[in-house]
Amino acid sequence: MNNPATDNGLTPSGSVEELHDAVREHYDKLIDLYEQLWGEHIHHGYWDLDAPDVPRHQAQERTTRELTAFSRLPEGARVLDAGCGIGASALLLATEHGCRIDGITLSEEQVGRAQEKAAAAGVGESTRFRLMDAMATDYDDETFDAVWAMESCELMPDKKAFLAECQRVLKPGGTLAVATWCCRDDRLTPGEVRLLRKLYRDFAIAFVLPLDHYAKLCAELGFTDVETTDWTEHVRATWKLSADIVKPVVRDPRVVRDLIKAKGFNTFRFLNSVPLMKQAYDKNVMRYGVFRANKAG
Repeated sequence: MNNPATDNGLTPSGSVEELHDAVREHYDKLIDLYEQLWGEHIHHGYWDLDAPDVPRHQAQERTTRELTAFSRLPEGARVLDAGCGIGASALLLATEHGCRIDGITLSEEQVGRAQEKAAAAGVGESTRFRLMDAMATDYDDETFDAVWAMESCELMPDKKAFLAECQRVLKPGGTLAVATWCCRDDRLTPGEVRLLRKLYRDFAIAFVLPLDHYAKLCAELGFTDVETTDWTEHVRATWKLSADIVKPVVRDPRVVRDLIKAKGFNTFRFLNSVPLMKQAYDKNVMRYGVFRANKAG
């Protein structure tokens, strides 16, 4: 239990096992709802600041393309997709860049859905999805040309252990590409910390870190060519759109009753917290960070 008097919001609020269980329950229960409300790419969209009217699904695909370009992901690379969700990024990397993807997730439901989508897209032979902890995989050392983590790092209870595992499975010279939810800095007010803790609980997040902390962790682990960038302004519109999506759901008593009966109260609490995420962005508490690094050759 975190002490409110000293809590800076940058630590997990449970054991690894408890946090992993929360992730499994969250995504196993919500897989159909996520896809119904947010579509295939269950992550932030990326908009040019002078083109805010681009459709959400198009902006979500662009986030994957922007991370591919930023990280200089090699064509035809063998990629570990750590926290693969239902496989949307993996399918795009396979179809547009000829990559061979191993996607891993804690959610059994996500594995099944990703396999279905890969088969339907005709990339079943170049993709594989498995149930696995990204902080402790069973892959041999130096297996992958790249490790890709699209909005999964925030779910990791031990960030350094996760990054160390990424380094272990990368080939010399291999690329680490990460897009993750971050917080503004490590000097948050008690009210800002309370807001983050609510979001951690309702979104099954372990905790978030400021972007510069990730750069320091990468350097400590011996990664080279570490680069970071902040995409907050490009992704901010995600949460206004998301709040608009869930508003009719949480305001309809019949829908809420049926949802709680089918999915449990935590699902309603999650949807009701979507506006809190917008609030966190509006208050400059939550940020969106991207970083890349190479394993020393």
